[in-house]
Amino acid sequence: MAGFRELLAVVLGAALGLAMILAPRAALRLSIFMGPNCRRGDYGTDEPIPDWWAWLVRALGVACLGVAGLIAYQTYA
Repeated sequence: MAGFRELLAVVLGAALGLAMILAPRAALRLSIFMGPNCRRGDYGTDEPIPDWWAWLVRALGVACLGVAGLIAYQTYA
């Protein structure tokens, strides 16, 4: 029987992975990787995020889904 921590790890990992795949630019803007210079408070003055950053975030999202799937498989199999 799975414990609460395993179930929470699977749910949070899957949610984070899906968010990173479906909205990589938003996930990147909300992260700490953009730095404090990004948050000036001016609406609409953000510089565009390069495509390769978005693809990198998507790849990390796939990795999060993979880890969540691995935890689910080892817990529930």
